[in-house]
Amino acid sequence: MAVLKHVGKYGEKPCVVVFREVPNETENCLIVETTSLDDQKHDDLMNIVQSLEAQESNEISEVLSRRQFSDGSNVLNDLHFTKKLIKVASNLVFLTPTPTDKIALSEVNREIQKIDTGSNPPLNTEVNPDVVMQEQQAVTSDSGMAEGLLQQAELIEGDAKAMMEDAAAKKAKAYELDPSLAPKKGPGRPPKQS
Repeated sequence: MAVLKHVGKYGEKPCVVVFREVPNETENCLIVETTSLDDQKHDDLMNIVQSLEAQESNEISEVLSRRQFSDGSNVLNDLHFTKKLIKVASNLVFLTPTPTDKIALSEVNREIQKIDTGSNPPLNTEVNPDVVMQEQQAVTSDSGMAEGLLQQAELIEGDAKAMMEDAAAKKAKAYELDPSLAPKKGPGRPPKQS
C-alpha cells in the first residue's frame, strides 16, 4: 500500500496541507480543500502531490511554488489569489498517508519540532554524529549529486512528456472543433526512380 504525504482531511473534506505551520502561529496551518477546485486544477494539484519530487519534499509549498497548472498559472500563487488556501487549526486536520491511517497534523508537527530541536534522545550513544555526517558526505558528494541531477532530469522529462501529450490533445480538439485549422496534406514525396 503506497504512503502519500501532504494529504489529509479537514472534517470530512479531503485536503492538501500546503503549509504545516503558519509563521508565528504554529497552532495553525494552510490547506486547500481539493473539492473546492475545478476538475482540471484538482487533477493538476493531485498529480503534483503524487509526484516523486513532492513525496520526497518535507514542504510541498516549495514544490508548488515551482510548478504550474495546465492553464500556465503558478500553482502556489493561483491558490493564494483565488483564496483557496484556508487557515485552520492544525489539530482539526488529520493526515491520511494511507486510506486506513489517520494522524493529527498537530501531533506530526510536535514530532517534527522535537527532531528539529534535537530533543529526541539519540538511539545509539556510541555513534558520533559528526563522524557519521562526514562519512555520508564523503560517500554521497559525487554520487549524491549525480543521483540528484538524474532525478531532476527525469522530472523534467516527465513534465515535458506530459506537456507534449497535453499539446497534442489540445491540437486534436482544435482540429475537431474547426477542421479548417488542420494542416493540409500535400501530394507527398515523389516516387523513387529505380
